Amino acid sequence: MKQCVKCREVKDESNFSKCSVRKDGLQNNCKECNKEDNQKFRTELNPSHHSVWQRNNPDKLGVLVKRYTKADKAGIVYSIKNPNGDVYIGQSKKYMSVRKTSHTTHYNRTKKGKMPRLPLLHASFDTYGIENHIFETIVDLGDMDRKQLKFIETSFIRAFKEIGKSLNIREN
Repeated sequence: MKQCVKCREVKDESNFSKCSVRKDGLQNNCKECNKEDNQKFRTELNPSHHSVWQRNNPDKLGVLVKRYTKADKAGIVYSIKNPNGDVYIGQSKKYMSVRKTSHTTHYNRTKKGKMPRLPLLHASFDTYGIENHIFETIVDLGDMDRKQLKFIETSFIRAFKEIGKSLNIREN
């Protein structure tokens, strides 16, 4: 147990972030107080800090973005569901937020004629708007190889095709 210096509450040590320079290896403020301080810094004290840092450090930013988007995360099978209940199934070893961004980018490039369309999915985006689709992870499969992920993805696609709710063209 540890007392937060800011809010004075005594909390479990799991409520404190690590800090290697401190004797106990934990920060003085709890995670909740740190979150409040960080939010205040971003919105009130210095809202342009991140954009200025990104402009001044393009090489470091590139490394961070590349590391974040690298496809070495746990394998997932995900769905994109439209308001009508039709579903597109995919699999990835990237973060879901990165996968959503890549679908959005791909869709926008197809509208400019720069990439081929995913006919059913993009028609659904055209009809309902991409913002009205729900992107979510169906199953997080951990450290699974691509071949196994593809098999599970295909199983989900076949199941949705059988009930007539698939936005996928191919099964793999």
